[in-house]
Amino acid sequence: MKIGIAAVTYKDNFGSALQTYATQYTLEKLGYDARIFEIKGVHRSIFIKKLLYYAGRLFDPVEAKYLFANLTSRSRKQASVASDGFAQEMKVRHQMYADFNKKWNKMLPTVKGWDGLRKQASEMDAVVVGSDQLWRPSNIVGCYYTLEFVPDDIKKIAFSTSFGVPELPARLHKHAKRYLSRIEHISVREDSGADIVKKESGREATVVCDPTMMLTAEEWMHIQDEKPFAEGNYILMYLMGDNPEQREFVKALSKATGCRIIGLLHGATYISYDEDVVDEKPFNVGPAEFVNLIRNAQYVCTDSFHCCVFSILNSTKFFAFRRWPDGSKFSANDRLYTLLKFTGLDRRMLMGTEDVNKCIADQINFNDVLEKVAAKRKMSMEFLVNALKS
Repeated sequence: MKIGIAAVTYKDNFGSALQTYATQYTLEKLGYDARIFEIKGVHRSIFIKKLLYYAGRLFDPVEAKYLFANLTSRSRKQASVASDGFAQEMKVRHQMYADFNKKWNKMLPTVKGWDGLRKQASEMDAVVVGSDQLWRPSNIVGCYYTLEFVPDDIKKIAFSTSFGVPELPARLHKHAKRYLSRIEHISVREDSGADIVKKESGREATVVCDPTMMLTAEEWMHIQDEKPFAEGNYILMYLMGDNPEQREFVKALSKATGCRIIGLLHGATYISYDEDVVDEKPFNVGPAEFVNLIRNAQYVCTDSFHCCVFSILNSTKFFAFRRWPDGSKFSANDRLYTLLKFTGLDRRMLMGTEDVNKCIADQINFNDVLEKVAAKRKMSMEFLVNALKS
């Protein structure tokens, strides 16, 4: 059977690249010929739809702030490499992603427009939309990750897909009901996602683990070097939200442990003061090196879902932080709440104002945690197998 995968391949994000690889790996492990759709042929059309959506949201102060931060960061990344050091660093990181995708992700040929994509999908036995925040409002209006290009007679499966928000805007209710009704098998990554599916379509969705958790730590060694990317004792800081108190916690942790701070900076938006927090800021880090850095760290401090996932898989001590205030319409905190709840690690979610020494003393029983992960992995595999064979 041939399986087409709709996943993120057009932007540089550690979690997106790794979950795309993990989705393909898991399907191939089950014996399927899994290939990833190339979004380039419809990317312009999607971009225009997103622009029109955002244009209608500019008068919302929260939305406007979010857009401004992203546009500012994007302009810095696209500045002249000859005159802007940050743009040079982003070029190095971008090449690391390009090399990873070329080596590990099996892409379908680029086709022109929605008609070409629809024809390509018609040649599949099933199409799977992967994990990540692929059902955010702006992606829903893009009509790609909702699988609206897939013909009615081709099986459609959502595997651990996320909405990335606590609820959908009222203007998208009708659209959500329409596309959700076409997907035969729906699983989501967060408890809040199951609630949204129920509210919008009346259907029950299964909450499964993220595709990256379908692989064990041993299986993830396949893409990375055995040798540590960075020598010695270090704290890995990967914070994408703009929350100064969390940086103060990292500095206090460094002082208490004697570990230097390695920072993966400017992952989502450009945060200038992070440059003064860290001791090292490597940019020659792609998805494989990201996993390696987590595996060999003494501690990980992060507001990233996937950084927490790989800390758990590799039994690395970690502290998680909220990227957004609870209640914010942009909050994707529930993905961390769901992850930490089923692994029994709720207490690892911090504000940043906690006593560092008490946090250090709170040890994790990773044997118990990994047993819970194995049980969730087994349940998630059962969902996927049943969906593909039904």
